[in-house]
Parts: sequence; structure tokens; C-alpha cells
Amino acid sequence: MTSEKDNENLIRLQKFIAKAGVCSRRKAEQMIADGRVSVNNNLITDMGFKVDISKDKVKVDNKLIELDNNKIYIVLNKPSGVITSVKDEKNRKTVLDLTKDIKQRIYPVGRLDYDTSGLILLTNDGDIANKLMHPSKKVYKKYLATVEGIPNELELDELRNGIIIDNKKTAKARAYVVDKINNDAVLSIEIYEGRNHQVKKMCEMIGHPVKRLKRVSIGEIKLGDLKVGEWRELTERELKFLKQL
Repeated sequence: MTSEKDNENLIRLQKFIAKAGVCSRRKAEQMIADGRVSVNNNLITDMGFKVDISKDKVKVDNKLIELDNNKIYIVLNKPSGVITSVKDEKNRKTVLDLTKDIKQRIYPVGRLDYDTSGLILLTNDGDIANKLMHPSKKVYKKYLATVEGIPNELELDELRNGIIIDNKKTAKARAYVVDKINNDAVLSIEIYEGRNHQVKKMCEMIGHPVKRLKRVSIGEIKLGDLKVGEWRELTERELKFLKQL
């Protein structure tokens, strides 16, 4: 007979991996599917498998992982030319190279393109990472896009009302011109989806290709005056926003 206390100790394997700060829950599911996870030295590929956090030994790539209650959340101002990844097979600089003085194991939430700069969140809290990235939470990400030419209101309305890219319509966006530099415009674009190269593709579709792209906020988390290549811990207000997701 299983006691109520025993039930409290049982959690899904992918949730355990996320809570241990290895990666997001979605990526943990992929690790399980790829046969990279074992429990008590038994290979597990069942997404519904539950582990007992009080006694089970979980390994990823044959390395023991444990729950880390010391959570950390930081904002990095990623420079262009840096990979949003834990490691890179081409030995290019990654966001972890810029945060080497952080002792805890952390990883980036979502991604920014190699040539895109700005705000990236890094953490060891898999639950928070999963919620931030899930479209159902509708967490808006704000970008400043320098584009070729000056979009008119009809073109901006296309972005605002949703536009077909990759055979699928985007969700409604917030878009307006914030500055004009010679024959180029700086657009503020806010989206809550995370499709591949989404902002670049949206601007391309209205005839104004992106020349430079920078992310300046994720929900209530702001880049502010943080210098390129530097990082900071989240403020109490920003942490409260994350906890409310």
C-alpha cells in the first residue's frame, strides 16, 4: 500500500530533470526519448514514468543528477556573434562563456540568433523555463528591429493582425515605428510566440528586411542599461513576475 507521503515524493521523470536544472521540461522529454536517461541504472523511455525523489538515482548521459534547491536567475545582454547554447560543436563563443563566474549549472531559456543581440535569461529552474517558453502563457518578448525602408501603417497592420510565415499565421503582434535613421526605420515589435527567426521572417514578408535585431524585454524582465556582454541577477520585482507565471 502506497502512503500519502510516498505519493508526494513521486514526480514525472521529465519534471525531475527540469527541477535539477539540467534543461527545460520539453528538452528533458527529448532526452528521455533519445535514450539518454536512466533510473536506478535502468534505461527509461516512458514519458509517464515517475521517480521517487527520496531514493531513486537518476542519470543523464550516465551522470548522476540531483535536485538543486539553490535556484538562480540571471539576465545577460548577449552580444551579436555569440551562440545561445550550452556548448557549440564549432567551438564558437556561447552564453555560458560569458557567465563562467557563476558556480551553479545554468542554461539559457529559449534562444537568440547568432547575429541577434540583447536579453537572454539563464537559470537552473526548469519549471520556470518551461512556463516562460510556453505560448499559452502569452509572455510578450519585445524586440527593436532596424529594417530597410520605412513601413507604412498598412504594412504595420499586417504585423499587428498576424502574417503568414511558413504556411502558418502568426499571432497578433504589437508593432510601431520608434525611430527613423536616414532611409531605415527602428521598429518596436512584441510577440509571445517563439517560432524560428520569427521577427526576421515577419519583416521580410512586408518588404522590410531586418538589418539589426535586439531583444530588450521578456514580460516584466527588462534589459535596461545593462552593458553588452554583462549579466545581472533578477530584481525582486522580476522574480515576482516569474513566480506568478
